[in-house]
Order: sequence, then structure tokens, then C-alpha cells
Amino acid sequence: MNTAPSHPGALLREIVISEARLTVAELARHCGVARNTLSKIVNEHADVSEDMAIRLSRSVGSTPRFWLKMQNRHNGWKLEQKNRVLYDPIHRVDAA
Repeated sequence: MNTAPSHPGALLREIVISEARLTVAELARHCGVARNTLSKIVNEHADVSEDMAIRLSRSVGSTPRFWLKMQNRHNGWKLEQKNRVLYDPIHRVDAA
């Protein structure tokens, strides 16, 4: 995959906050967290934790698993790109 999977913050920023006409501070209040905490996620400077995934699922919908899978796909892609030189020589073991 050449294109990075979206960070959950992008979905929050571009869809949830935009369409609901909320501010980051308002959504943070709905989630029960500090504005700065949510702002870091929305601006893709922090990951969605298990706790935040539960809060987001209750505040804006979907499931905690959805938010965590989105974050994990994003993190895995970034790690694979960063360590490509280390991972490229690794090949599947052939079962005899």
C-alpha cells in the first residue's frame, strides 16, 4: 500500500467536527477530556488510546474497535515505511 491509511484525527476533523458544526472544545467536552487532548488527536499529533476510543464511540458513534483499528492501520503503515530497509530482506519461510 503506497498511500498512508488515514489517522483517526483526520476523520474527526474533516467529517465529524465539520459536519456536526462543532469546535474541538465542544467535542472534547462531549468526550469528557481536555480540549488540548482532543486537539492533539485532531491535528494528528497523538494517537487514539483505548480510553479515547471508548469515549469517541460513545460521543460520535461506531465502536471502540473501529477507532483502534484505524489508529493501528495508520501506525503500522508508518512503521513499515520508516523501517522498510530492515523489513525488505525478510521473506516468508517455506514449509517443507
